Amino acid sequence: MQEFDPWGKVRAGGTVGTQTRIDTSKESQGAERESDSIQYKVKSEVRKGDYKVIVDDDDIGEAANVVAVRVEEKAMVVELYHCKYSHGIALGHRVEDPYEVCGQAQRSVHWVEKPIELFRHLLRRDENRVKQGKPSRIEVGTSTDLLNIIEGARLMPVQFAIYIVQPGLSKEDASTSQLELLSVTENYLGETYQIPLAVIASK
Repeated sequence: MQEFDPWGKVRAGGTVGTQTRIDTSKESQGAERESDSIQYKVKSEVRKGDYKVIVDDDDIGEAANVVAVRVEEKAMVVELYHCKYSHGIALGHRVEDPYEVCGQAQRSVHWVEKPIELFRHLLRRDENRVKQGKPSRIEVGTSTDLLNIIEGARLMPVQFAIYIVQPGLSKEDASTSQLELLSVTENYLGETYQIPLAVIASK
């Protein structure tokens, strides 16, 4: 498990971010892009990578809270980040916290069989927002980059990785029920669809 430090640090592969303290009860960054939200923190960390496109798709009918696409030499990689706030003050003890986000992770596998439709979904939703006078949700890249990704997906394999971001889950104090739930989700994604699962949790 990767570690999500609710006091303002995300540890992933040895790197540490030290921005704003995170409110673990605030999942979405919203139109104001609130910097103390879980989604904003995740997006800020993802932006440090080499991605062609990063999209905030957080809304009804979302593919994931954050969708990031990078293009490698032989494949295109799509990362889906599913965020969930903590329901209570005491982190790490509620099976309901990871249960909801594990369900989201499992449901999102349908995009694996139709990645081009995923990119069209992101482009269509963003175009509709802009037509309504709302700001674009494409935070890295442009709509033209998304169009290029659609064309690229016709020519190279598209690989997926799914991330569960859940500060209501404790790495050091996870219950047996929580670990069993994560194991079921990991097995489902890995054995059925060959999709790796990563978990960003509290320490």
